[in-house]
Amino acid sequence: MQLIIDYSLGEIMAYFRDPTVIGWVLVGSGILAAIWLFENLTDPIPVLGWLFDGLNAVAAYLGFIVGALDILVGYVVYEYYPAATLVAAVLVVAGFCLVMRLLKKIPLALVFALAVAIFGTFTVYGILAPYKDAMFIGDIVTQIISLKGMIIIGLIIFTVAYVVGGLVIKLIQLIGAVFSSAPVSVLVGLGAIAVGIIVLVNPVMVSLIVT
Repeated sequence: MQLIIDYSLGEIMAYFRDPTVIGWVLVGSGILAAIWLFENLTDPIPVLGWLFDGLNAVAAYLGFIVGALDILVGYVVYEYYPAATLVAAVLVVAGFCLVMRLLKKIPLALVFALAVAIFGTFTVYGILAPYKDAMFIGDIVTQIISLKGMIIIGLIIFTVAYVVGGLVIKLIQLIGAVFSSAPVSVLVGLGAIAVGIIVLVNPVMVSLIVT
């Protein structure tokens, strides 16, 4: 049995350019994006109510995976069907809404700065370590690559990365908070469902013509 990791990127992209697949991705994404609305509408209905309650409970985590898939499929649509800009745009916007539901709960600036600090510190160590026995600079290098020196370098890199990267990430999170809010998310979700149904019923209407 062939696993998904066994497929090439070209094969995966070829699969996701099928209009039927694109349509169902849009519909599924739209349901997840508008889950708040569907959960409230189906509360009185036993089976559907439980189903959407369960989906809402995992929506942030499942939505992150589906949102990333949306962005990938949006790129595939843009690449293979240049005239279908509406479909590609809806996929990317829906994907952004779903991804930001989870990411807005994570202190991204802190994670980013920590990752850069770790990478930068090990990079500095890797560059300087071979020179610890060199003449003239060996003692200085030994001091720098000591635990105390590495901690200081790591803190400096962390601070710079947190300040510089934090501003950009906070701006992205602010935009993401707007897009992942219930009213905007529901509108985007309903739009994605509508476009998905159009793609499934009549791909020609959005220029998704498979030759």
